[in-house]
Amino acid sequence: MMKSFNKKNIITAVILIVFAVISRMVMHGQNYETLTATTVLAGALLGPYLGLLVGLGSVIGTDMFIGNSMIFAYTWSAWAVIGLSNALWSKKVVKTAIWKNSAILTGSGIISVIFFYLWTNFGVWQMGWYSYTFSGLMQCYVAALPFLRNQLVGNLITLPVVVTVGIITYRYLPEVLKNIWQLRKKTLPKIH
Repeated sequence: MMKSFNKKNIITAVILIVFAVISRMVMHGQNYETLTATTVLAGALLGPYLGLLVGLGSVIGTDMFIGNSMIFAYTWSAWAVIGLSNALWSKKVVKTAIWKNSAILTGSGIISVIFFYLWTNFGVWQMGWYSYTFSGLMQCYVAALPFLRNQLVGNLITLPVVVTVGIITYRYLPEVLKNIWQLRKKTLPKIH
């Protein structure tokens, strides 16, 4: 299951973090985000360690700009779990058709969104923002339903797109660039 820390994987992780940070900052406010898609993709493509790094690096990077509250222990740990858990798909991503990967990882991303909602809102309740009763916990979950709805709707759009583009790019771009470079070297005139 462990993927190597090779140049391709490290570059991919950095690109995913930059993409997640920029898109989260642009789309922040209504819980529409690409952080789930990039974290799911990183775990599946790059394995548990880089999946964890992408999830945490993306949320920490954006929290430095948009801020967070004491709930950060729950949000950061949620992204860590999402990055790690999606590494379960890493062997299938290499061997499975792209459309199947998109469907599997979209489903996994939706489960990840629900996990994020349950875990972080449990944290909100545990921090005393609602009464320490079962009723208070349910009030917390109900109050957060609009955010869950927006996150689910956004991810039903972004997950398949980001995952499909990400897998195609990861699989084929290095070879395409290599072929272009070799063709360029052959067609350039030699300077004596």
